[in-house]
Amino acid sequence: MKKRYTALSLLTSLMLALAIMPSELNASSSDTGTKTGQFLKIASGARASAMGEAYTAASEDAFALDWNPASVTSVRYKSIAMMHSMYLADTSLSYFGYAENTGDMGAWGFSAKYMNYGSIEGTDEHGELTSSFKPYDLMLSIAFSCYITGFNKDPEERFIMGAAGKFVSSRIDDMDSTISADIGILSPWFFNRTFRLAFAGQNMIGSMRFDKQENDLPMVLRFGSITKATEYLIITADAIQYDDYDTFYAAGAELNISPSQDLMISLRGGINTRNKDSSVKGSNNFSMGAGIKFGDVYSFDYAFSPFGDLGDVHRFSLSVNFKKPVIIKKRRRGT
Repeated sequence: MKKRYTALSLLTSLMLALAIMPSELNASSSDTGTKTGQFLKIASGARASAMGEAYTAASEDAFALDWNPASVTSVRYKSIAMMHSMYLADTSLSYFGYAENTGDMGAWGFSAKYMNYGSIEGTDEHGELTSSFKPYDLMLSIAFSCYITGFNKDPEERFIMGAAGKFVSSRIDDMDSTISADIGILSPWFFNRTFRLAFAGQNMIGSMRFDKQENDLPMVLRFGSITKATEYLIITADAIQYDDYDTFYAAGAELNISPSQDLMISLRGGINTRNKDSSVKGSNNFSMGAGIKFGDVYSFDYAFSPFGDLGDVHRFSLSVNFKKPVIIKKRRRGT
């Protein structure tokens, strides 16, 4: 009976994720960049980036708010996450997130994402220099997640749903802002708690107007999985759809080595097919990185991502995960 229930749950989660994905999101590569707020698609967190951005089901800290709001429940108690990265063409990306697990009530958190483009000299219609301006993008979000099935079961055997409200603001020469939303679903653990599925829909609404032209935010659909292959190795895989680009696929792996009880070293690698048809020359479809964790509290992570002739991106992130466990009661049947 237990095996039958596990198979049924797996099939249900697959059908649910596939049913939510709208078939009309099959844009061609010629539509790339036609949406506003492109910074929303840039990966937050060195761990996620090092694993090829196959991270929809793998989030375990406050970076989850930027990947799948349902994954906020994976935080054990409280988590703070920070990242700063020098990006391409003298730009930079910063992220801050806070998440808290409240037990049977679920979890919540908030985050901020900031893209800095530096200072740009303005010109008039004749090409003459005018005053400089400093464009930037900003995203603020607040997310909630809760258990939606199996309240008489262990937390690992329940479906989880999450949602996030987002404020997005961009400044070029003019400034505009909008409201958007994310949704997410996280399946129970299957096959002796070694396999899990996840779905996330990001930037589902919202548009901004610049120079009399209004453009939507880039809607992103993610369908992913995580597999605990061994006690030391996890493997992730995602299918990702942007509504201004074709579907692409990502896969990642993380090998964990524990030389002592309070120390863990992680080696990571990942690939994706996002830039396979782009005009960018050179290697740009793989990533790698490493992390070190002290006593399940402090995590320092690094990721290296080449973008061919555009340059390389180095990401550094820090997570602080407080140790106090969250007690989630298993309710008795019939109560």
